Amino acid sequence: MAKIPQDIVDRVRDTADIVEVVSQYVDLKQRGANHFGLCPFHGEKTPSFSVAPAKQIYHCFGCSSGGNVFSFIMEYQKISFPEAIKALADRYNIPIQFEEGDGGSELFSSLYELHEIAGSLYQNNLYSDSGKDALAYLRDRGLSEDILKQFKVGFAFDSWDQLVKQCKGKGFTQAHINQSGLFTHSEKGTFDRFRSRIMFPIHHPSGKPIAFGGRIFGIDDLAKYLNSPETPLYKKSDVFYGLQASRDAIRKIGYAVLVEGYMDFLQLYQAGIHPVVAVSGTAFTPRHGLALSRVTKKVVLLYDGDSAGGKAATRAGWVLLKLGLEPTVVCPPKGTDPDDWVRDVGKEVVMAAIEAPTRFIDFHLEFNDGVSLQGAERKQYILDLMREIKSIQDGIIRNDLIRILSEKLMASEEDLIRAMKSQRVNQTYYTEQDDLDENPFTFTSQSDRAQIELLQLLVHHEQSVRQVVLDHVSLDLFKTPLLNKIASFLMDEKLSVESSAIIEYFQDRHERDSVAKILFTEVQNIPPEEIVIDCLKILKSKPLKEKIQTLRIQIREKETNGENPEMELDEVIKLRQELNDVLSIEI
Repeated sequence: MAKIPQDIVDRVRDTADIVEVVSQYVDLKQRGANHFGLCPFHGEKTPSFSVAPAKQIYHCFGCSSGGNVFSFIMEYQKISFPEAIKALADRYNIPIQFEEGDGGSELFSSLYELHEIAGSLYQNNLYSDSGKDALAYLRDRGLSEDILKQFKVGFAFDSWDQLVKQCKGKGFTQAHINQSGLFTHSEKGTFDRFRSRIMFPIHHPSGKPIAFGGRIFGIDDLAKYLNSPETPLYKKSDVFYGLQASRDAIRKIGYAVLVEGYMDFLQLYQAGIHPVVAVSGTAFTPRHGLALSRVTKKVVLLYDGDSAGGKAATRAGWVLLKLGLEPTVVCPPKGTDPDDWVRDVGKEVVMAAIEAPTRFIDFHLEFNDGVSLQGAERKQYILDLMREIKSIQDGIIRNDLIRILSEKLMASEEDLIRAMKSQRVNQTYYTEQDDLDENPFTFTSQSDRAQIELLQLLVHHEQSVRQVVLDHVSLDLFKTPLLNKIASFLMDEKLSVESSAIIEYFQDRHERDSVAKILFTEVQNIPPEEIVIDCLKILKSKPLKEKIQTLRIQIREKETNGENPEMELDEVIKLRQELNDVLSIEI
């Protein structure tokens, strides 16, 4: 089958969530950060097949098969790599362009270009004479010029065709126009979708604009906010506002602060609270949760301080719990939203609240006055709680919630469990803690393990961790052929180091399985400098020790034959000094 352009491969890989795809063929149950099920590639009674959503790869601890979403489809359906891409692209409605050409790649390029044109136009509008009132409004709301320019906030004039005219003559087909989400259509022609609105561009995590949210300004409209419809670029249930800017901060600090609105995001980010994201014109969905799970396992819900905000936080909290994530809640003062709050009290007060959030279940009890309820209301409240808890797959999370509720509601755990079992929800799958192999790698020598530890640092999500290896380790230290091959890819700054992408560099199934084993294991939770030092000592000392051992044999042979081993003894002394230097390495 013909070659598919790399940008299309990347888009399909980024869109096709591995948990969702594998779940179509394997009954997966979450256990901690990963999902487990019976391996589809060999017969087994105890689940040993694991999927890591954060890395978008899978590995079987039983038969050692492993790979990314493409290799899973290849192995399961027994099809080629291009066929697997095509199958997943069809599933997610992503047009494919092979070398013969069917317009798919051209479509995405054109849609990205249209959004770039629109974004530039809206930005220019904001700083024009006709946009001065909108700019003044944003400044009155406390937004600086720096933050407005960083997130490319703009303004759509009260015009039916400004963007239409801007795009005219640039080679866009009617199909491109129709699928962009930037225009409306009637029998009278094509018109701008966004008019008289402050425009907030929504970006793909890569930084490319893919949609807009528009706040009404200057005219009356029933819709305060208007968002782009779903397009080939934009699936609102998968996308966060601001993630392209906040992802590194979320990973570094270990949690995400989730807000509802564009202004909430911008105010918090401007205040220096950077691990923040906002939902994009929709309620929080399980797909949002899966997207967040690739970045963090802890989410602080910071919604509006009113009844609607509390209800939204409640819905989002249950979604997160059911995905195995850890939700907590921070409530702004009653009647305020995060935008107002951070402007009124400043970063320090808000950060203090974020760093000491309320457990979700405690928030749920307080928001619903759960402790004070009596009679039929109390009974119904407990039943509603148990229905939600029953649908949580992780048994540890369920048990913790039941224990807390038992204490808070002064009800026995046995009664709560009986209430849970009475609810009409599919029975939760309880997974036994299987004794899985802690070291499934086929590489067993001390040298192999040191090389593997360095490789795991090289795929770390923080560039600073990777840089420690790049600064102090050379490719020639990777002596094991396959490990050297992996390192050659990871140390090439032009190539992606995402685990799911690395898999594709290895077309041989056995190589791919071994690479998946290596990438599946998390790096040790100790400073990377210490790991690098230890690995350098092992890898650099090994050849020296081998040379010393060879010389010792030669010395004994010469002594047995009555020969003078002076030269060999001098060489041993020199090598021992080199060995001492290696064992005292510091970085």
